[in-house]
Amino acid sequence: MRFVHAGDFHIGATPESGRQWGKERAISVAGALGRIVDLCNSEKADLLLIPGDLFNAPPLTKELKEAAYSFSRLENTRVVIIAGNHDYLSEDCAYGSFDLGENVFLLSSESFSSVYFEDINTEVHGLSYHKKEIREPLYDELTAPTDDRIHVLLAHGGDSLHVPIKYSQLAKSGFDYIALGHIHQPKLFKGTHMAYCGSPEPLDRTDIGARGCFVGEVTKSTFTIMWRPLAKTQYRLLEINSDITLTQAALEECVKEELAAHPSDLIVVLLEGSRDPAYTVDTEAVLQLGRVVEVIDSTNPEYDLEQLLADHDGDIISYYINMLDTPDKTPEMKKALYFGLSALLGD
Repeated sequence: MRFVHAGDFHIGATPESGRQWGKERAISVAGALGRIVDLCNSEKADLLLIPGDLFNAPPLTKELKEAAYSFSRLENTRVVIIAGNHDYLSEDCAYGSFDLGENVFLLSSESFSSVYFEDINTEVHGLSYHKKEIREPLYDELTAPTDDRIHVLLAHGGDSLHVPIKYSQLAKSGFDYIALGHIHQPKLFKGTHMAYCGSPEPLDRTDIGARGCFVGEVTKSTFTIMWRPLAKTQYRLLEINSDITLTQAALEECVKEELAAHPSDLIVVLLEGSRDPAYTVDTEAVLQLGRVVEVIDSTNPEYDLEQLLADHDGDIISYYINMLDTPDKTPEMKKALYFGLSALLGD
C-alpha cells in the first residue's frame, strides 16, 4: 500500500495577517491541500492519510465545498480523515455529515472505528475529536488486530490537553504504520513505523524550518518512507553571535544578505552573545528591512567589571558584582549580574 501522510493543514488560518505578506501567507495555507492532491496523483498513492486539523476551526460549508473539490481531483487515491482539536465535530457543524466525495472517509466516531479497503488489504483506524480537549491517554492500551491485513492508525495528540501519548508504548502496538497529527514539526521516530507529518505550510513564526509531508509504502513485511518538502514559504532562524564590536549597520547588513539569499522566506533574527553596554539594538529598523517577522535580542551588555569595581568601591554596585561574579557562577547568575547592573546603572 502506497500512502501520503499529510495533516494539520489548518485551512482558514491567516498567519501574519497584520503584515504586508499576510494575504500571500493565507493563500499558501489555503492552497496546500491542492498541492498535496497533485502529489498524490504523481505518486499514484493508494491512500491520503489526514490525522486531524484539516481545518483551522469547525469548518463552514464554503470550506467543506472547497475541500470536496480538491479531493475530486484525486485520480486513484482514497482519503481517510479524523477530526482534530481545531476542527472538532461540534454539534452545529456540518463537517460530520457533509459529503466530501465517494473517495473520502471521515472516521467521525469519538470512539475507535475503521474502514477497510479490500483491494489493497488495508484497514485504517482512528477516532475524531468531538470537543477541543481530550485529556485521557486513549492510545496507551491500543493494539492492532492480529490478522493478515495491513493496519494503519490515525492519531491526533501528544500533549497534556490533547490525548497524551507514550510514544515508546504506542510504537509497540502492532500497527504497520501510525500517522500522527497535532504537532506541527515533522518527526519520524527512529526505528519505528510512526511519524508526525507536521503542517504542509508553516503556521506561525515558531514553525522554523521546512514543511511538507511524508510519502511511504508499507506491506506486512516491508516499510519505506520519505520526507517531501512542499511549503511555499518557510520561517528561517538567522542566528547572529554578537560581540562588543557589533554595530547597527553591521547587523542590518547581515540581515539584508539573508533576505537576498532567501527572498520568499520569512526571517526570525536571534541575537546572542555580548554587546557594548552603550549599544541598544534598533529592532524596529531591522523589522523594516523586509520579510523579517521578529528580532529576539538575547545579548548581554559586556561590562568592564574591573573598572566598575574601581569606580564604585564600597557602594551597592561593587557589592552586587562581588556577590555574583564568582569563579563558579552559573549561566543564570551571569544573566542576573548583567540584568542587575543594567538596572543599577540606569542602562
